[in-house]
Amino acid sequence: MNQSKSKRLRVGDLRVDFQSDESELRAQAAKKLGVSPSDIEEVEILKRSLDARGRPRYVYNVEVALSGARALGKLPEGVKEAPAPGSLTPEKFNPRKKERVIVIGAGPAGLFCANRLADSGVETILLDRGQPVEVRGRDVSALMHRGELKEDSNICFGEGGAGTWSDGKLYTRVNDVRVRHVLETIVALGGPEEILINGKPHLGTDRLVALCKAFRAHLIGEGCQVRFGAFVSELIVEEERGERVVKGVRLRDGERIDADRVVLAVGHSAREMYRHLADLKVAMEPKPFAVGFRVEHRQELINSIQYGKYADLPDLPAADYRLAENLGKGAERRGIYSFCMCPGGQVVPSHTLPDGICVNGMSHASRKGHWANSALVVSVRPEDFGAFGPIDELDDYDGLLAGMAFQHEAERRAYKLGGGGFVAPAQRVSDFKQGVASTSVRKTTYKTGIAPADLSSCYPAFVIDALRVALDGFERRMRGFVSDDALLIGVETRTSAPVQIDRDATSYQSTSVARLYPCGEGSGYGGGIVSAAIDGLRVAETILETLSV
Repeated sequence: MNQSKSKRLRVGDLRVDFQSDESELRAQAAKKLGVSPSDIEEVEILKRSLDARGRPRYVYNVEVALSGARALGKLPEGVKEAPAPGSLTPEKFNPRKKERVIVIGAGPAGLFCANRLADSGVETILLDRGQPVEVRGRDVSALMHRGELKEDSNICFGEGGAGTWSDGKLYTRVNDVRVRHVLETIVALGGPEEILINGKPHLGTDRLVALCKAFRAHLIGEGCQVRFGAFVSELIVEEERGERVVKGVRLRDGERIDADRVVLAVGHSAREMYRHLADLKVAMEPKPFAVGFRVEHRQELINSIQYGKYADLPDLPAADYRLAENLGKGAERRGIYSFCMCPGGQVVPSHTLPDGICVNGMSHASRKGHWANSALVVSVRPEDFGAFGPIDELDDYDGLLAGMAFQHEAERRAYKLGGGGFVAPAQRVSDFKQGVASTSVRKTTYKTGIAPADLSSCYPAFVIDALRVALDGFERRMRGFVSDDALLIGVETRTSAPVQIDRDATSYQSTSVARLYPCGEGSGYGGGIVSAAIDGLRVAETILETLSV
């Protein structure tokens, strides 16, 4: 056998019983490759996912080093050449121009953008209206337990963004080499190494809080100026050579901070900023999103449905689910689906205004809680935004922010239905399906309290009707999903931004204001921690490329 350097191959779909040892992977990889196990020098696990169909098994993708670089001829199905070393490493930049960049928003997009810039030597200022996680944690606790809302420091605003108090999911459908960079950055900052291989990696709120502290310390160490309680009330835009150019920002207290470029990574709930952008006539357009309720089940039930007779086996993770139905065809097609499912988690308050209720879900890293929750949401399009009927806000800015008005109206209705004090309206899933108001409901993980209600008044009829129809399909897939014990808690409206801020596909700059970079989920680009972080990296790399010429 040729004893030249090793050949590296990627081998997928290797299946091992979930209670078996990973040492089986070498033998399985050898069998798929048609070689002896002794020909494999090394096995590196790239990805591991749980397949719960039948007896649970882990499905692995691995990279192997094949001794002697032996030729295999045509590679078997599920096998491919490993990428060249270094091909997945982020490009390095050497900025020549000295400029100052302001990044607004310390969520995933803002953090990763600021990190990429600061690590490359760019003077970077990171601003966030909210508070660092130490302070924010106390504010969130007061909101959860006593209904005390701080409008700038809550589950949506503050260090880490809206994802900090969540399940901390780190998987995305985005196919981008930066995914690995995001995960490796998190590990370097103290995150668990298992996220590099798990098919559905997550952190949990407890780990996210620690990660935010480490991220902040790293940014400061790289020279980034990090400021909290810095509410940006105005973008300073001036005419320059016949075009509008951003020159900096003004804070709520009147302080002006000049900058050469501004990255707008404010998150999906920054309604004051959306109004300011509309006043400035920054190009943007209404965007579809989804609304609905949180559904809560006993985790034991979800485990039983998903794992069947194996549900009581030790070491199985808390089961999750993903459900989807589509109604109508063509332009009338409407999606109804589960979103942000939190195994072993709790329902939390994500409202940001004193006259509205919005809920979300979170889990800790262990996912050991006794309850499972998920959003059940219905897609809404810009043409649906007037379905509530006359609302003063609908016509603001010629309907540009009608999606925001739609969200706000549902939140106000939920607040009123719950009786005030951020008590959330709730309904048994079985009652909701039958169109009957619940007169009593069990205790839930939503700590501010719930009130039995008829949730149908929270939304226009098309949302309620679509969800009721979809429940039939959900029940067929998961017997027991619709029951008296399962509860819907209202409302969930902040699934994504109600607008998309237009930007050039190459330069990532606003199409109407030069040197302004709409970024992340709040600008309509990205939908989750990793995808928002990737967008932040793309924006930073575009700026670095410009400064390196």
